[in-house]
Amino acid sequence: MKFLERYQVWLHVIGWAVFIGLPFVTFPDFAMNRSMLLSLGVPQLITSVCIMAFFYYNLYRLTPDLLTHPDQASSEHTDSRTRRFWLIFGLVLLAVAIVKWACFFVFPPTPDWMHPPDMPAPAEEKNWGRPPARGPQGFFGAVPGVISTVISFCFASLVSSLIALGRQHARSREAQQQMVYQKVSAELAVLKLQVSPHFLFNTLNNIRWLARKKSDQTEEAIVTLSQLLRYMIYQARHDKVPLRQEVQHLQHYIDLQKMRLTTRQAVSFTSEGDIDAYQIEPLLFIAFVENAFKYGLHSQQPSQISISYDVRNDTLTFCCENPIFVSATPHIPAVAARNPDSGIGIDNVRKRLALHYPDRHELHISRDGGLFRIGLTLHLKHDTVALHRH
Repeated sequence: MKFLERYQVWLHVIGWAVFIGLPFVTFPDFAMNRSMLLSLGVPQLITSVCIMAFFYYNLYRLTPDLLTHPDQASSEHTDSRTRRFWLIFGLVLLAVAIVKWACFFVFPPTPDWMHPPDMPAPAEEKNWGRPPARGPQGFFGAVPGVISTVISFCFASLVSSLIALGRQHARSREAQQQMVYQKVSAELAVLKLQVSPHFLFNTLNNIRWLARKKSDQTEEAIVTLSQLLRYMIYQARHDKVPLRQEVQHLQHYIDLQKMRLTTRQAVSFTSEGDIDAYQIEPLLFIAFVENAFKYGLHSQQPSQISISYDVRNDTLTFCCENPIFVSATPHIPAVAARNPDSGIGIDNVRKRLALHYPDRHELHISRDGGLFRIGLTLHLKHDTVALHRH
């Protein structure tokens, strides 16, 4: 399709050259004979110009008017446009046939063209010694040429209608794709807005907890928060971000959470593989990590949260594991603590994965022996982008 659009001018020129010149192939000597040039070449050029004019009128106006917004038109309107199409087509076809018929009498075939020297003339011409009379015999003599012109006209009209139909179909398909893209973009924007306030709310609670303790880490926490917000405002609005930046963003969040951990609580975070060679949809993992800190820490019992990245063979594997407590913290209800896989955050991640990585991701959420595990596998082969290493 792109090839046809790129070279459509040359294709039109070549097509019309073949269309106009093909009848002359049967008369290779017409250029050497002035009478043949007039009787064959001029009518052919005149009718070809008429056919070309209707070809482009039908291509850019007549057929598009018939196809434009058929769903928005009433049945009566559609019928009137259809009648208009066939009326114009019939009138132009009749006009071209009359022009061809008139050219036969204005530029009549000469005897030396109709009957070469080595061919004996008919008896009528021997007796009268002049070209065929411009009467009934001349009228019927124009019929083959008129029929040929009518066939050429119908063929050119069919081709132009098919081209217009193909263009209309391509525009409709492009418009539908654009509508789907806009719908998905709007839905993703809403999902990101749902993630951001939830994340900000939890982070501000952590800083408030540090401020109440008058901890020296409060300033460091505010700086870390500013880095997180900068990432969310300026980076997460892009469709794709470097995987390394996403990992660093998660590292900042974990560092911020570590400021309030006790000696009974621990967090491990590891990253393996080439995280510099890929791009990824932003803010895909933060909801899992938030839930791990929300449900996986206990003030009295030992708590261990494990988070890891592994990138191998164009496949990213993310794992997050934390213990489950019946009542993890005083401000969290026991029912919520027993359902760490519920909530807006994880639901949003599921939707975004379905939109951005259809059939290219596996999300497994399980409980085993008091441990809550999240395993996410992303196949990044079609999303790989070689980034410049600094």
